[in-house]
Amino acid sequence: MGIFDNAEMKAAKRQYKGEMKLLADIMKPTGKIFMCAKWDDNLRVISIGSMGMSTIVKYDTIKDIQVYESVQEVTSTKSSGREKRKGVMTRAAVGTILLPGAGTLAGALTAKKQSSIETEAVTSQQVTRTIVLTRDDPFKTVLTIPYNQELEVKLRSILAENLSQAAPVEQIAETPLVENTPPVEQLQQIEQPVSNISVADELIKLKELLDAGVLTEEEFATQKQRLLR
Repeated sequence: MGIFDNAEMKAAKRQYKGEMKLLADIMKPTGKIFMCAKWDDNLRVISIGSMGMSTIVKYDTIKDIQVYESVQEVTSTKSSGREKRKGVMTRAAVGTILLPGAGTLAGALTAKKQSSIETEAVTSQQVTRTIVLTRDDPFKTVLTIPYNQELEVKLRSILAENLSQAAPVEQIAETPLVENTPPVEQLQQIEQPVSNISVADELIKLKELLDAGVLTEEEFATQKQRLLR
């Protein structure tokens, strides 16, 4: 049983990676932040990261955004030296001959330096900010992203749009049926916001049909433009 579960998991991961790669290939950026992110508002996907390490995130999967701060105290020492002078007798002096074969060292008074080093400790704070994005994803629900103010603004605007689209659905679902309103119309009202956020899924299905030879390139392009409109 475990072997089959493992095989199914691997197959699911391969399919997932294929879908993410497809979205990365067909997205046409409508905005970007240099070396940070790019997005396609028509396809409703955002690619976070750069240099081949990007992660594709569908707009409708974003559930929460938080900004966390990590404060680290760093202490550095700075030394400052002050010199003091003290009078001493030097060991190398000029000898004055008083008697033949005997000499007297007449030491010259010089100055010998003594250093007094004072150490000053300086403590500073290093603040690191990160964006923590929670999404509805089968394999990685939490993404930790280096902080970027423009990226935070973009992600929060996507989340706000998701919440505004979800609100009418919940409101309609809680509203009792009105006698003069056919149930079919209410179902259409509920399904309409959902269809607006599944463009990426529909494009994936169309691409699979194209790869399978069911659709021609022209038919794929026509259906793609229809979905994006």
